[in-house]
Amino acid sequence: MPDIGRRIAGARRRRGMSRKVLADLVGRSQEWLRLIETGQRQLDSIQIANRLAQILNLEGFASDLGASSTAYGDVYPKNEQITDAIRLAMMDAMPVSAFVDRSAWIESAERLEADVDEAWRRWLAGHNRYRETLQLLPGLARGATWCLQGIRSGRVGPINSAMLAVYLLRTVMSRIGEETLAWLAADRAMNAAVSAGGASLLPSAWHVCACYLRQGYCQAAIQFALAGADNLHVVTRDKHDALVLCGALQLLAAEAAAGMLDAHRAHELLTDVKNVADAAGDDSHAYMIPFGPTEVGISAVQIAVRLGRSGEAIKLAGQVDIPDNYPPDWQVRYYIPLANLYAQRKEDAAAVFALSKAAAVSPEDIRYDYLSRDTLVRLLSRNNLTVRREVLRLAQLAGILDGAGAAGRVAGRSSTAAAPNRIGSRHENEP
Repeated sequence: MPDIGRRIAGARRRRGMSRKVLADLVGRSQEWLRLIETGQRQLDSIQIANRLAQILNLEGFASDLGASSTAYGDVYPKNEQITDAIRLAMMDAMPVSAFVDRSAWIESAERLEADVDEAWRRWLAGHNRYRETLQLLPGLARGATWCLQGIRSGRVGPINSAMLAVYLLRTVMSRIGEETLAWLAADRAMNAAVSAGGASLLPSAWHVCACYLRQGYCQAAIQFALAGADNLHVVTRDKHDALVLCGALQLLAAEAAAGMLDAHRAHELLTDVKNVADAAGDDSHAYMIPFGPTEVGISAVQIAVRLGRSGEAIKLAGQVDIPDNYPPDWQVRYYIPLANLYAQRKEDAAAVFALSKAAAVSPEDIRYDYLSRDTLVRLLSRNNLTVRREVLRLAQLAGILDGAGAAGRVAGRSSTAAAPNRIGSRHENEP
């Protein structure tokens, strides 16, 4: 049982969750969770084991304890064919070897500028953005790898496009839960930025910090983010980009402080970044990293969530006005975590409304975003008749239910097994 407890504790830290937040999600006390994690108490509830497994995405954990998987199918769908192709392109870091056919890599590098612009356009657009972007990512990975390796060999290439390709890789991999590939992309971008120098250092640092935060390394995220923000004048002379990147890095630092339950520091950093947002003016972005009043508002909600202050988070959410012209990708980073928060508070109608807003701007996020799917499983388990029809529609959109017949069988069954997922990610929210 100590091994089980250590596994729970490690997964919780990687997701940046406090004991209080995780305990609240499974309906137990913080002291109960401490005893479980330290091996002083046995985990003897199949229902709780299922919840922990699904919150922390622990493969095989529930079955190890004799618990069955969720009745609503695969909550974490894998896109093995595409992700394997992306993984191969990213892991094969030595395409210049005499034993490797270079033609595909060179061809991808020659198309990189046009392809990365198209990939970002598709990703930000909504609707079929996952399927369309994922199809382009293996080629982008090859082309970016070839270009970034050229920095060391003196080969000239579209370095800026290569960096944007790696940033997109990191973003998409994080969104679908492929955190190892996300970290590899962020690390590759940072190494290339250090070698090349210049303005790419700061956006690369932001992506590294986002990975730190998502995987629970909050102290590292704070230190890295603030170090980057303090050195803006060294790496960029563009005033607009400097303000955007400074603010974005400080927002990550504030969320990381909240992840460590340091409320004073989190609010201190948030106050500072509000001043930066005022100086930056309207919502904007640099290197596809958004910043402005809307992002500050979203972060304030996430900070409250990370601190376990769900009531305050709901109140702050009511003060966030998402612009109609905000890119769909940035909108769903707000609506889906908000839906999950409402579902945790058993405010099912509000949760369904937030998920419906996300579905309206990007239907594929309901299927591919694992936080969305876990929120739906939670709603299905309660079988709230007032919102059942809309929940079933969203569940079918997510692929959790296959059709009207399956929906009817699930709707008619009473279940107590809920499947929440981690909260507090920006979804990037995350980042």
